[in-house]
Amino acid sequence: MSIRTGLVIAATIGILSVGLSAPAAAQTAACTGAPKISVKIAKQMSAAQDAMKAKKWQDSLAKMREAETVPGAKTAFDAYTMAQFRAYIYASTRQDADSARELENQLNSPCMPEGKKLETMKNLAALNYNLRNYPKAIEYGNRVLKASPNDTETLVYVAQANYQSGNNKEAIRLMGQVLDGPGRPKENQLLLIQAACAKAGDNACVSRVFEKLVVYYPKKEYWQNLMVALNKSETNDIQKLNVLRLSSHVDTLKFVDDYKEFAQLSLDEGLACEAQAILEQGFTKKVFVEKRDVDVNNRLLATAKTKCATEKVAAPKNEAAAKSAATGDGDVKVGAQYLTTGDAPKAVEALQRGIQKGGIAKGDPNEAQRVDEAAMLLGIAQLKNNNKAEAAKAFRTVKRDPTMTRIAKLWLLNT
Repeated sequence: MSIRTGLVIAATIGILSVGLSAPAAAQTAACTGAPKISVKIAKQMSAAQDAMKAKKWQDSLAKMREAETVPGAKTAFDAYTMAQFRAYIYASTRQDADSARELENQLNSPCMPEGKKLETMKNLAALNYNLRNYPKAIEYGNRVLKASPNDTETLVYVAQANYQSGNNKEAIRLMGQVLDGPGRPKENQLLLIQAACAKAGDNACVSRVFEKLVVYYPKKEYWQNLMVALNKSETNDIQKLNVLRLSSHVDTLKFVDDYKEFAQLSLDEGLACEAQAILEQGFTKKVFVEKRDVDVNNRLLATAKTKCATEKVAAPKNEAAAKSAATGDGDVKVGAQYLTTGDAPKAVEALQRGIQKGGIAKGDPNEAQRVDEAAMLLGIAQLKNNNKAEAAKAFRTVKRDPTMTRIAKLWLLNT
């Protein structure tokens, strides 16, 4: 992040514009000499101010050194004004360490108005972060956050400083406040917390951040990383299959094992035509390169083709039986099969009928996932049927299982 030079300069211009007098702000009794600098150094300080206005930085510093050599004690306000001038000069010439030192001198001066302390500490947090003095960046940042807990910019600096110091949990906590705050988070902020989550080994946090990235910055690489993170999540077979379906839809299926697992899960669900389609896609994209992978997946494809042909023949009979059933299980199964054979209109009809009947997977340990999957499949079928409004409506009804709900929300980004 860049130095907060603009803020440093703005703070100093207030002094320059009033001719070496303090602004109308509360000064403590210890601020000797306020509101004006000593008469004995007024000439040198006025020359320093003129040189600063002309951006003759070294001349200005030289005039202040002359003022310092004038015999006699200087007032607290003299020292405070010199610190302001130097902070302005060093910030303008990108001498961060010197600028930070002079800002600290101002902050510790009894002449600093209370109303300027918070902004000065914000500058110090930023400057120390840029100087890689992370303990001081954290110290000043925390002082700001104590007074202003929702200061987003400072939250980011302190989170970054903690991340650079190896305190990933604190970085995640602080950036979580940024993520949960109003407005659109910056891309680099999201990437910071993703890196901290990864270092902390918190995969759930990683996937949450990539979800935010695909919402606000839907780059293919973020979709790819999100799908990888979701695949690493603790999921059962139903959830995993639906993650893989979404991965295929957003074109992020990449690895041999993903295609093989997708096909096997589909076969286990009695959706051989889906397994056939995904394996054929893998061969078309030349995903299978090693002879062993080619052989294994060719055998799997042959099985899928045989079973798919059987499913197609049995579809009308299965549909008739499902229609007469009391619960919606059969209709959902038939709808899923129609969807995977490319008949979206019939899939929509069967799935709607099954959902309306209800009783899906009643008493099954995975009842919540099965009910949500039926709604998810309806949303996908409506998308295939070019009815985005109805697809979105279906995806919004996926509410029973948290993982399925997350997947449905990601489908909504693609409707």
